[in-house]
Amino acid sequence: MTRALIVEDDPRIRDTVVDVVESLGHEHDTASCQEAARKLLNGHAYAYALFDLEIPVKDGRNFPRIENGINLLREAIGQFGKRTPVIVMTAHGNDGPHQGVDCIRMGAADYIPKPFPIRGRTLDKAILEALDRSGQSGPKATVTQKPSGPPRAFDGGKMVLFNRRVEICGVDIPISQLMHQILTLLTEKRPNGQYVAYAGSDLMERLGSDCGQNGIASQILEFRKKVAQRLLVEANITCERTSILASGGPGYRLREWITAESGGAACNSDSPAKPDVHPSDEATVLEGSLSSGLNERQRWALSQLKQGVDLQLRHVIDRFGCSSATAKRDLTTLKNGGLVRFVGSARAGYYALRK
Repeated sequence: MTRALIVEDDPRIRDTVVDVVESLGHEHDTASCQEAARKLLNGHAYAYALFDLEIPVKDGRNFPRIENGINLLREAIGQFGKRTPVIVMTAHGNDGPHQGVDCIRMGAADYIPKPFPIRGRTLDKAILEALDRSGQSGPKATVTQKPSGPPRAFDGGKMVLFNRRVEICGVDIPISQLMHQILTLLTEKRPNGQYVAYAGSDLMERLGSDCGQNGIASQILEFRKKVAQRLLVEANITCERTSILASGGPGYRLREWITAESGGAACNSDSPAKPDVHPSDEATVLEGSLSSGLNERQRWALSQLKQGVDLQLRHVIDRFGCSSATAKRDLTTLKNGGLVRFVGSARAGYYALRK
């Protein structure tokens, strides 16, 4: 099911947008402030997003600013890439078109003025056109039909992990950023060749996430449901709850009949070929291998570190207006990826490039 993220603080306009999205047969989540939108962005996968720019930082704060929406847009574009289009809903007045053009230069897919046109290029058309340009829509006749005959039970196969989706038995399943991070950890292998196992608390600590163990569990539950639904509809395969991700005992873990790959390259192979790299170039190689998954905050942080800045959380927060949890999560990802290290005490320490 196509799902949209709607960010709009005016209840009347939000209701109008919801009506349009539901009329297209799409599901949706809504947010009325920057903080709520960020939580949804980090916890779910979306086909597209509709952003009002003049929003408050938090609910109950009567100080909506365009800059808040711009910061959120920049963050979403860095996270989504071109696969998930963001349509900006510009305000009344003469600044609307100029504002929209500026947002497109930043990476937004399109903009549409408010009040929404009722003829010609309506909000409905803007959504469908953006989905079409992103490759997420097509003629109904091209939709793959469910294979005939009785379904077969899932008996293992290849799982290819991409930035915002996972491919299992040739079927695409969209995933959130957090679920991508969870699966990336779970594709690690022990020396004996078995996949690692992590309890929910271990995953929280390693990911630097503030979502809680219930948040980890809900992500995995949603992933299991999506896998079961997509495999049945698109491949006529029945998949049980623990057919891919087991739980209990030592913790969450991939089943032994899963072959995990990352974008077409096998994960954690027993004898990976390593190029001859001089130690001084290793950080550059690591950054290149992770670059497709880095967001704008992380790329900026690396640029500051290369200039010799002793980087702290407050620097990222001040630059992007994000929460401390978001800044910590970004820098922890860089640390876990081997690009940076933390120096000093928890209260007064800073991040530096790994030596």
